[in-house]
Amino acid sequence: MTTVQVTYAGLIKVTRGEAPKELYSHQNEAIKALNETNKNAFEGLLVLPTGGGKTLTAVHWLLRNFINNKKKVLWIAHRHELLDQALETLQLSAYSSLLSNVSGFRYRIISGHPKHDRPVNIEKTDDIIIASKDSLNSGFDRLLNNWICDLQEVLLVVDEAHHATAKTYRKVINAVKDNLKERGHDNGFKMLGLTATPFRTDESEKSLLKLVFPNDIIFSEHLRNLIARGILAEPIFENLKTKIEIKQKLNALNARQIKNIEDFDRLPKDIAEEIAQSIERNRQIVDHYIENRERYKPLLVFAINVIHAVALNKVFKDKGINSDFIVAAVNATDNKEKIQKFRNGELEVLINVEILTEGIDLPNVQTVFLTRPTASTILMTQMIGRALRGQRAGGTEKAYVVSFIDDWENKINWVNPEKLHFEEDAEFIVKGIPSSNRTARLISIEMIEEFARIMDNSIDTTGLEKLDFLKRIPIGIYHFSILEPSEGYEPNPRPYDVLLYDDTEEAYDNFVNDLKLLFQSIDLQHREILTEAELEKLWQTAKQIYFPDYQTLLGYRDEDVKNILRFYAQKEIPPAFLAFSERRKCDLCIVARHIYDNSLGRRAESDYINSIWNDEKSFGQVIFSYNQLYFMKQLDDEIRKITNPEIYGNVPISIPTVIPDTVPIEKLTLYEIKERDILEYRKIKNAVFAKHTDAKGFISCAISGVKSQMRRDFQIDHIKPMSEGGLTIVDNLQLLTRKSHVEKTRRENTRG
Repeated sequence: MTTVQVTYAGLIKVTRGEAPKELYSHQNEAIKALNETNKNAFEGLLVLPTGGGKTLTAVHWLLRNFINNKKKVLWIAHRHELLDQALETLQLSAYSSLLSNVSGFRYRIISGHPKHDRPVNIEKTDDIIIASKDSLNSGFDRLLNNWICDLQEVLLVVDEAHHATAKTYRKVINAVKDNLKERGHDNGFKMLGLTATPFRTDESEKSLLKLVFPNDIIFSEHLRNLIARGILAEPIFENLKTKIEIKQKLNALNARQIKNIEDFDRLPKDIAEEIAQSIERNRQIVDHYIENRERYKPLLVFAINVIHAVALNKVFKDKGINSDFIVAAVNATDNKEKIQKFRNGELEVLINVEILTEGIDLPNVQTVFLTRPTASTILMTQMIGRALRGQRAGGTEKAYVVSFIDDWENKINWVNPEKLHFEEDAEFIVKGIPSSNRTARLISIEMIEEFARIMDNSIDTTGLEKLDFLKRIPIGIYHFSILEPSEGYEPNPRPYDVLLYDDTEEAYDNFVNDLKLLFQSIDLQHREILTEAELEKLWQTAKQIYFPDYQTLLGYRDEDVKNILRFYAQKEIPPAFLAFSERRKCDLCIVARHIYDNSLGRRAESDYINSIWNDEKSFGQVIFSYNQLYFMKQLDDEIRKITNPEIYGNVPISIPTVIPDTVPIEKLTLYEIKERDILEYRKIKNAVFAKHTDAKGFISCAISGVKSQMRRDFQIDHIKPMSEGGLTIVDNLQLLTRKSHVEKTRRENTRG
């Protein structure tokens, strides 16, 4: 039989002597923390900034504590480049100073890449398996039955652990953990997540990351400390404005298309091509490098797309600069050779498209050119991290991060690299969670479509226009992302928004809190994707139970309910709710009343309206998506409601001056609290439900004792009625079934 040698599996022999890469003090401190944690089963995170040596730290620790003690290690990641880097670090660390008890260890590297092995070839003799999570999901039985099944203890390492909230990751994690537990090895499962960016794009995924790694952060080091010690370079941020105006292209896009640019972090094809093929812009980039060549080289450029990389490379070469480009879509061997040339100094400039963000080690980078904008805090952190190797780490004392800024008229919320880098605890804070302004921007997308319908004379929106303006402003929003299939190596997250109004908030709140119960009707198992039949069944059930009067509910959409169901199928947690706490600042009724009551002249009225429009605290521009025409139309409508009340069904009255009293919030009804502070309302509501819910998830009626697991079956009631001085506090609130509530109310009304 003819045999050949392969590099995806084999034996790494231990070399006598000290490992050549000496760890820094923060890495040794990390290992001490890991040693202490390792006394028991654990599931936690090692968080080091990009360039802080998290892969080397983990490899040193696992070689000494697991491989050296003949214990097995499973290392998983989502990209084949990360797998290659892990294997290379293992090979370069196989010295007797770490491995005194073994002469060698067997490895196998598995992924869908043609140069890697397949799960079917897993052998019991493999000491460490380095694999992509997708390949393991397709070869699960082989992993469990031919490797995990005989183990009493295993270390699972999750590289770039901020991706581990995906259900496919959790499937691997839970299968390994459950297998050990079923065989009586409860303390045999140990999991270490590695990340420089332990944050995701919304609050729900932050909480899910805590569920995946319940021991939270085992050790972390701050970026500034590594800079002070010379391990990371001191970043110098420079901005260069280009002469490219995107104004005309942006004006051709509607608000939702602009939002999609932020959400997907991808430019529309025509805008990307215009920027990429701009001769003037590309020449400006190259000329700026040449003017600063001595302090900038070697240079790593992040380009917009392949067209841009090719165009930039040509301009660099035409100017006599030794440059080349790499892209994810071409032959991996070619990319590897070019990266090695850049490391060796044979290339002065390396241009790349979406490949040198995670994991690849390039200590010689002096400067990073950000010629592409990004709305992703994770991507920005990784891009600037490429230049941050300090002198003690074989890099530089200072590093330059140069942003080329096009004129977007502030319509897109691009990440500012300097602000991100220097913000307090930037790399340890969950970024991307919408602030009040961000929440307002999300809400404005739906609002602007409503305003556009009102502006269209061919559409009858009389009923909508008669509503008080504030009633048409959502009280909050569900903001979440769903992994959608893509052409890339892994699915891409696509963000979705569901707006909640006064009329729909309670229905949606009951719906999302009952999702676990609803999903008991289908056999989803480890799948993340609902079949069309399953989605249809769940949607019809939810619609019938929670939204029976959907035709009269402001803002109800079937797609919103379906998207929440799809999200739950992937994440198994309710979506995050973001309250629009600044809602009352958007009330144009107040603006209209001020204009009317003060009989403002044309000039005074114009000045007042402009001051409202330009007031950043009013959220006016954000809600109207920076379209002043829509703002003026809505304000005119509110003024007409006052001047011509008979048209809108209002009673003409003269409003005297009123100075309202101040009362404690607990003297308000639940509905009034909801109107003023949706977060406080939900806090009270959740506390009351928690008080009446047992360990098995059954909710009980305080009067009849009837039990159910569905929130919609109960109503909140004041034990001591408000008419008798009862307060809206948790101790005075109880849950009743609708029947019991009606009966109690009837008795109270017929007393005395």
